[in-house]
Amino acid sequence: MSNGNGTILVVDDDPEALSLLVDVLEKENYDVQPADSGKLALVSVAAQPPDLVLLDLRMPGMDGFEVCRRIKETENGRRVPVMFISSSRDREEWAEGFALGAVDFVSKPFQREELLARVRTHVELGRLQVKLETLVAQRTSQLRYAVEQLRLEIVERRRAEQAVRESEERFRHIANAAPVIIWTSNAQGSVDFRNEHAARFTGRGTDELLNIRWCELVHPEDRENHCDHVTQALAGRERFQFEYRLRRADGEYRDMLDLATPRFVGGAEFAGFIGVVFDVTDVKRAQEQAFREKNLQNLRLLSAGIAHDFNTLVAAIFGEVDLALADMPEDAPGRENVERIDGVAKRAAEIVRLLMAYVGDRSDTNQPEMVDLNTVAREITPHLKGPPLKKAELHMNLAPHLPSIQASPLQMRLVVLNLIINAVEALQGEKGRVTISTGIKDLTRESTEECWRDLPDGRYVRLEVADTGLGMTEEVQDRMFDPFYSTKFLGRGLGLAAVQGIIRSHGGSISSWSSPGAGSTFEVLLPVEPPAPARSA
Repeated sequence: MSNGNGTILVVDDDPEALSLLVDVLEKENYDVQPADSGKLALVSVAAQPPDLVLLDLRMPGMDGFEVCRRIKETENGRRVPVMFISSSRDREEWAEGFALGAVDFVSKPFQREELLARVRTHVELGRLQVKLETLVAQRTSQLRYAVEQLRLEIVERRRAEQAVRESEERFRHIANAAPVIIWTSNAQGSVDFRNEHAARFTGRGTDELLNIRWCELVHPEDRENHCDHVTQALAGRERFQFEYRLRRADGEYRDMLDLATPRFVGGAEFAGFIGVVFDVTDVKRAQEQAFREKNLQNLRLLSAGIAHDFNTLVAAIFGEVDLALADMPEDAPGRENVERIDGVAKRAAEIVRLLMAYVGDRSDTNQPEMVDLNTVAREITPHLKGPPLKKAELHMNLAPHLPSIQASPLQMRLVVLNLIINAVEALQGEKGRVTISTGIKDLTRESTEECWRDLPDGRYVRLEVADTGLGMTEEVQDRMFDPFYSTKFLGRGLGLAAVQGIIRSHGGSISSWSSPGAGSTFEVLLPVEPPAPARSA
């Protein structure tokens, strides 16, 4: 888990060039993911889309052009900016790279300051684009009803232009009955009306509200931004909307959404603004609570359906590829393209397996066998590589004579690997220790541990992965098993959610303990006896 300047995937088959780039970027507080081949780069992007890809143009097997094309064809990678690093100055190659979706070229040997300046620029541009798209989608969904109501009100007021007095009285009656703050201003920008709900909300009289500056009730940190928005809107006479915190009568600051539309008399003369201010504090809290308590289950059901349908499509692709290859000689012009399709289909099949693991489906994995977790841990740790592991001390505390469990070997490797990688990343590149422990735990009705209350009595194999990293806040601990949640920018995909799904499908459970500055510990219990049929995750 990283709080640096961003995540950058560096792809170069030259170990010295790769090491140099990693060193330069890590000194600038970037989270760097090295890859020495195009295939490894594609796997990395699929697992965790980075903020930027630095891609060597000349690589054996799969060159930079092919890697860029495949990245842009995936849902995870189509928005990831790709910047080529090449010693070539061939303009035609540059044009080809831009046509594939690359955002920039850096020539080898590169100048450090130039490289960092371009990296900062493209990382920031990517972040701004994602934030803008997310903000637009949120605001559109929240304000559609309010905008429509306001539009209807304005249309009605224009139609009743000849009966201004009657229309104004009707408006005041509706506004005072509304459970939101409603206000109007004249052409000079002075507020000439605030409804009774505004008075109740602020604890001020309706007449008093017309004689004070609204900014005085706005949170000090939001006050300057609020004034700037109002000034710009008055000057441009355009519709505006923004959020700020407003002090309620009891002293609590509430999140408010202010939506205002200009009024015109006779369709041309500007008469001021009419605005509606919504208290969205409870809405935000309710949305978050609903997502955590209900939408996670809906997401699991959706993931299961997608995995099933996608698996059918992938199987059809494999069948067609096999038929095509069987009919094509080794030197056929299109054989290489068909083989690439086969490679892409295999990667798609891996994604399907991960989705099925998340929802707890064991039908797409290898048949259950008697698995020794000690053996799994010993097999995985020697193959862990990469810069973050250089400063991590891996310690094994494996219990002798550990009972085997009936499980999918592939999924058990996935569980152990994910927990170790998660612990290493918690060190954030600093020196620290990751301890992998195993043992036996007997659960009985008299067990007082709340975290295992859903498990039946019996003997369990215990797997524990602990780190000496920075630890996690309560907010992170509450959401770390949510799908697609991560403290890293753009998320890491399923991650711990898939681990939890696998463990539950084997009749086990996972718990964690952590606090800021005190590291984290993840403990897994898996039944020694063959588990009952897999329950829903």
